[in-house]
Amino acid sequence: MSRISKVAVRVLVAFVVLFAAIVGFTLLKNAGLLSPLGIKSETSDSQVVQSIKRTEEVSLLALGIQGITSEERCSTAFGKCVPGTSDTVYLQYTFTGKLGIDGGAVEVTESGAGNYMISVPAFEFIGYSEPKFEVAVTDDGVLSFVTEDIDQAEMITKILGEEAQQKHLDDNQEVLQQQTKVFYDNIILSVAPDAKITYEFA
Repeated sequence: MSRISKVAVRVLVAFVVLFAAIVGFTLLKNAGLLSPLGIKSETSDSQVVQSIKRTEEVSLLALGIQGITSEERCSTAFGKCVPGTSDTVYLQYTFTGKLGIDGGAVEVTESGAGNYMISVPAFEFIGYSEPKFEVAVTDDGVLSFVTEDIDQAEMITKILGEEAQQKHLDDNQEVLQQQTKVFYDNIILSVAPDAKITYEFA
């Protein structure tokens, strides 16, 4: 009986040790302490398409745009820059800007005898493609660490913002009108070769 009880005790002890080891391993794994530095990284991405809107945008021009812009900041004292605190960033950029119209807002009116009036809405900046931005040069003063960092995202927003978009539209009004005429002339004259077409631009 003594031997049986000793064996039973050993089996029980072994079972308890094994159980404790399994529990300990699980706890360490869940705490991320099994990696050499105790670091665990997780990445997740969740997207929901909330709505789908059908558009009838007509792209008339693709502008290849490139340039370089700069911004400088410095710490000031009594309204003047403190020497050595200047921070300057030169940002180089290239992208293609697409200009056009909302085709769904174009009105075609037939006035009889093959005469057509096409009313064209205001031209729009449709969007960008292949944007590329990179810092060309930085020029930091020895004390620039006291100056607030230049926000490069804000610089990009200015380049792509509404004010810049409107300038591209204003600079290309004549070409946009010509391209509109070519686009709709081709459509109408393909089915009515003798048609007379006039345009009215917003």
